[in-house]
Amino acid sequence: MSAPSASFDADCVAYTVSGRSLYGLGRCRSNSAWLAMAWLVRRAGHIAEQLDPPAAAPVRAWMSDGWEHARALLRLGRQETYTYMICDGGVRYVLVVTPVVLVRRAADQVDQEATCAAA
Repeated sequence: MSAPSASFDADCVAYTVSGRSLYGLGRCRSNSAWLAMAWLVRRAGHIAEQLDPPAAAPVRAWMSDGWEHARALLRLGRQETYTYMICDGGVRYVLVVTPVVLVRRAADQVDQEATCAAA
């Protein structure tokens, strides 16, 4: 039986379309979807600061899009992953928040498994 997420992993990676390398650009575990999204927005801002204005414009628009962030929080509330991709020529930046799903077993199920293991 799965319980609602107690934490969320936010991650940022970059890769080149022509290459095979993946570069980690930071990650954060947070105890709320809102905090994970706040980290994602800050990280997107750091990336936008390094892009040329034409590539940075859609990132800045996404950063201030309250409707999109609300949609992301709804997805995370349903235990779904949220992903945002930034394209800059042949480089892709992928920002993602993933719910960490905790699995809890009922006490009787644990007792039953222990009995089966002992047999």
